[in-house]
Amino acid sequence: MILDDKLSKREIVVLDGAVGSEIARLGGKMHGAAWCAVANKTHPDTVRRVHEEYLRAGVDVITTNTFATCRHVLAGAGLADETVAINTRAVELARAAIENVAPDRPVAVAGSMSNNLAWIPGSFSPDERYAPTAEQEAANYREMAETLAAAGVDLILMEMMSDIEHASRATQAAVDTGLPVWVGVSCSLRDDGSLTAWDIHTEEPAERLSDAHLVREPMPLESVIDAMTSFAPQVVGLMHSRVESIGPGLEVLRQRWNGPVMVYPETAGAHKVEPEAFAAHCRRWVEGGVQIIGGCCGTTIEHIRALVRELPHAVGPRA
Repeated sequence: MILDDKLSKREIVVLDGAVGSEIARLGGKMHGAAWCAVANKTHPDTVRRVHEEYLRAGVDVITTNTFATCRHVLAGAGLADETVAINTRAVELARAAIENVAPDRPVAVAGSMSNNLAWIPGSFSPDERYAPTAEQEAANYREMAETLAAAGVDLILMEMMSDIEHASRATQAAVDTGLPVWVGVSCSLRDDGSLTAWDIHTEEPAERLSDAHLVREPMPLESVIDAMTSFAPQVVGLMHSRVESIGPGLEVLRQRWNGPVMVYPETAGAHKVEPEAFAAHCRRWVEGGVQIIGGCCGTTIEHIRALVRELPHAVGPRA
């Protein structure tokens, strides 16, 4: 893979920031059920522009706009039959951005995959009309992973892994492509100071959840990390987690993973962090041994520019 040399030499690898929320900020239309997925079809120039701006900021990895483009998510937008085309287009837009802005740089394209479901419009709750069976879900993940691989991604980036059952189905599909797999686990820091895998009831306002949204006891973070590392990914890290959750989460991760560590927190909504403060946090994490660094939801191009300016010259010893 294009970044293998950097990884083996423990050089810093800079990820991009948010894709979906930046598409929205720059004028791309979001969909109530499939969020940023439809922008590959309706606002391709905006999607490409987001990638180009991150490349100009100096990133080593750009992430395809495919977090919400699995067949059962696109079904909520009436676009299930366009699943392959929409995912292929996302990779084409990322490749076009590299050709336009950084044709001579070793930039990797990461194909984003999640276990997201179609939402009830206006909420963050799944629309049960489009919930797949276990067999359909596994088949949909295989279709997506194979499409991303065929379209030319360099690696597959598993995002918001926070359970075992669904995350394992998605990750198995990614591993089966033979491409490098980077796994992003999400975590939540509760008011009592305890740490769990990401819990929507902790992180999202109640008014954004439907009355029927089930309250489930969140998974222990250790259990999710153990399940994900059993797939022998190339990289494991923490993402789409509050800045305050990252430090405690890293302590757990380092006890269970000895390979390259990745961090890219969210900075959206109630968890907003200004670019300079975000960059300072990132510097400390890199000085503590984090090798792959970037941002998730709410992280703008300005955040990544600040991050690149603030980075130390080398990854620090593992904390």
